Amino acid sequence: MNLDLMIVNLCCSLIMSLCGFWLLTERSMSRAVRIACALVACGGSVNSLGMIAALGHYGGFAYGDIWPGEAIVNVGAAALMFRWTWLSRRQRKSVESN
Repeated sequence: MNLDLMIVNLCCSLIMSLCGFWLLTERSMSRAVRIACALVACGGSVNSLGMIAALGHYGGFAYGDIWPGEAIVNVGAAALMFRWTWLSRRQRKSVESN
């Protein structure tokens, strides 16, 4: 297990989970997009819990190898979801202030 890639992957999974749950409440997005955000959020949550269990040596739990390409894809997906969440928050604030 490569610890550096595990930590990068864990951070990305946490960001994708939080952003996915936030975007799930965004009414300006279509239902299909919100369902996709829910799936990403659930997958990120399960992924995060698995990595935390592996890092904490919980019950002998072992997490599979993380490839550099997987970490790069997760960084990109986390960045996109963070950007969409940021835009969503700005849009909500501008609507509330009007």
